[in-house]
Amino acid sequence: MTKENALVFAYERINKYSVNVLIAALEAGGLDRELALLHIGINEVFRILKQLRERFKRVILAVPLMTTQVPPVIKALTRATELARRLGVLSIAGGPHPSGDPYGTVLALGFDVAFIGEAEESLTEFVGKYIDGYDPLTVKGIAYWDGSRVVITGRRLAKDVNDYPPFSVKSSLFNPIEITRGCPFACKYCQVSYIFGTKLRHRSAESIARYASLLVKRGIRDIRFITPSFLSYGSSGKGVNLNALNELVERLQVIRERGGRVFAGTFPSEVRPEHVSEESVKVIKGRVDNKRIVLGAQTGSDRLLRLMNRGHDAEDVINAVRILKSKDFNVDVDYIFGIPGEEAEDVELTLSHIEKVVSLGGRVHAHVFLPLPGTPYSFAPPGTIRPRVRRAINKLLGKGLLYGQWMKQERLAREIARLRDSGVIIITAERARRLVGSGLKARSSVSAPR
Repeated sequence: MTKENALVFAYERINKYSVNVLIAALEAGGLDRELALLHIGINEVFRILKQLRERFKRVILAVPLMTTQVPPVIKALTRATELARRLGVLSIAGGPHPSGDPYGTVLALGFDVAFIGEAEESLTEFVGKYIDGYDPLTVKGIAYWDGSRVVITGRRLAKDVNDYPPFSVKSSLFNPIEITRGCPFACKYCQVSYIFGTKLRHRSAESIARYASLLVKRGIRDIRFITPSFLSYGSSGKGVNLNALNELVERLQVIRERGGRVFAGTFPSEVRPEHVSEESVKVIKGRVDNKRIVLGAQTGSDRLLRLMNRGHDAEDVINAVRILKSKDFNVDVDYIFGIPGEEAEDVELTLSHIEKVVSLGGRVHAHVFLPLPGTPYSFAPPGTIRPRVRRAINKLLGKGLLYGQWMKQERLAREIARLRDSGVIIITAERARRLVGSGLKARSSVSAPR
């Protein structure tokens, strides 16, 4: 059967995992039988979009987007949505940035539709309705401009993550296995809880082991996981479920026997410090292949930890480093500099905390605060590194005790704040109404299937 419709994803390294999962969801819904699913780089869109429009009856351009991507590719994004509009191509965007700023995604970036929150269900339903000639704007979990205002139809969460594959087997698009979705803490700087909710949803241990086995069969030996905290598996997130954790790790031993290597609590996930105990570390000791664990500390100031809703204190981090080092794990500890409300005393507490971590054999992973839309800190000033901190960073860097992209993040923080202050990142309905009232013209409009 000749396919009359095409969906082309902008496929970049930073968001390829999301695209893989969405393609897998569309395939699971059977839409690949009547829809050509393509994935190309954002800069290739200009070369191929006209050709696709001439070949297919309906074309959808889908762009997954993180806020950190917006400053460097904003010109490409606006060119792409303008080209799509001229060609009669439907442009849609999803991911952390549209979820946090649906108003700016539609009004300023020019996308016809922004997807809010998780999109496996909403995208599948939307695309199905669109190619069948029904109105897709009735789908829950999207935002669009109706000619006078931005309409938001709600937010959607998958009830059971086991219903959706963690990657596309059919298209051979593989990535780490997402084992847990959501976070109960709602830290004020982080988008996770505000996109995925505060109730943890876990993939079953059986499903995880099955997909891990599949990766090994396909020649992918290194098995990695996506989760807010590996040691929270099977729990509510505010504690450790040792039985569930042990079941998962036990099932994964079969993978190791077949030549696979299991990586837990390291990229692209980490471990919350209060989840580290003699008992929880015993579950993974000698049963995973990574020798390094990443801990999320963020600051050494208990005052800032409380303000951010972190849910642990500074001493929890020190205890976690001690335990992990005693079990022969190397430890990297995340710190964020320039946190909203940070004062000189907080800086000194953090630097003192870092000295303790380093004295215990830990290494520092340095970050700078980014004002991400959709978080309580979205309107905070961009993070900056104080001279006192910069000197400490350079000293640790010279000793090989610190790494990170803090310089790039400091620039990104300024660029995100500049786009926010200039009205490209809008965030709130009130601000959108004010900007439209002052003359901002929506660059997108969609009211029916084309």
